[in-house]
Amino acid sequence: MLFPEHFTTRSQDLPEVLHDAGQFYWGRAEAWLSRATVYDRDSTVVLIPPWRIQDIDTEEDWRHAEALAMQFGIHRQGGNGILTK
Repeated sequence: MLFPEHFTTRSQDLPEVLHDAGQFYWGRAEAWLSRATVYDRDSTVVLIPPWRIQDIDTEEDWRHAEALAMQFGIHRQGGNGILTK
């Protein structure tokens, strides 16, 4: 809970909150090599609709991710783990 003081407030009435989906990061090679922070004043976000994101922590999460992939026409190719469209 980011706003514990608003525990009884409807989430629609709270500020919108973004989280890192961990899908990709872009940067200059020298920034990565210098271990510059990923989040600073020059950082920006790429908004991804919530229905396109699946955090995988459990087997149920994995099954949900596979169902989403099938819905997008992505299929596992044999047992090699390679996904194809």
